[in-house]
Amino acid sequence: MNPERLFVTVDRFETDEAGHQLAVLVFDDGQQLILHATRLPDGCQAGTVLTIELTPDLHETKQRLSRVKQVQSRLFGTRPTE
Repeated sequence: MNPERLFVTVDRFETDEAGHQLAVLVFDDGQQLILHATRLPDGCQAGTVLTIELTPDLHETKQRLSRVKQVQSRLFGTRPTE
């Protein structure tokens, strides 16, 4: 089994307070992930098994760290880089 690849089963669909359809995904160990049903591939229904692959996004990581540092600088002034 590839540790960066996870399997989830579409357990059910629910509706939130705003009327959006949510998908409840269940991992093999019982943990749940709830997300908007529009994020699922077409044709998914209860019982569909999906693969989730975890891959680092270094570009996005750098962008987010940069934004955090900018906010910290505005809030606390310039700090030495660690």
